[in-house]
Amino acid sequence: MHIDFFRAADQSELRSWFSSQEAVTQWAGPGVAWPLTAGFMRTLLDSDEQQPARLLTFATRRDGRLAAVAQLSFDWENHLACLCRVAVNPALRGKGLAGELLNVMIHTAFKDPAIERLELVVYPQNRAAVRTYEKLGFVREGVRRACVAVGEARWDSAFYGLLRAEFTARSAA
Repeated sequence: MHIDFFRAADQSELRSWFSSQEAVTQWAGPGVAWPLTAGFMRTLLDSDEQQPARLLTFATRRDGRLAAVAQLSFDWENHLACLCRVAVNPALRGKGLAGELLNVMIHTAFKDPAIERLELVVYPQNRAAVRTYEKLGFVREGVRRACVAVGEARWDSAFYGLLRAEFTARSAA
């Protein structure tokens, strides 16, 4: 698997992965509209120009096609990073691509000695994502009940964290 940054040429492929506001909300949160706007897509593009990094958008490719996308944001003041907006090409789901990409991103975050904590938020009904995060060592820390409005529904948000000490112990095992 080839991992690099999201590129302008990837925009059309990524847009095709989502067919509803619900699907976009599950991926990107309640503040992102469907269909994905040009303005939002631009926020995914400047990963290799940031100094220091604020929000990096990683991409994997299989046979030349976009296979998965995920972001890693940094809060340097609080020594933490956040995994967010993980999406896998619908035609390639169930093949472990998210886990492979996230494992690289976890190592990328903790490669910087300033990062002490990596965290994420996931909707608990996304069981495949929850299984992947837990398999990677993330610990469920809490739930905000009915905190996101999606149409007429209310979704919970679960919070997960991985500390440097846990990552180090897991890597040594």
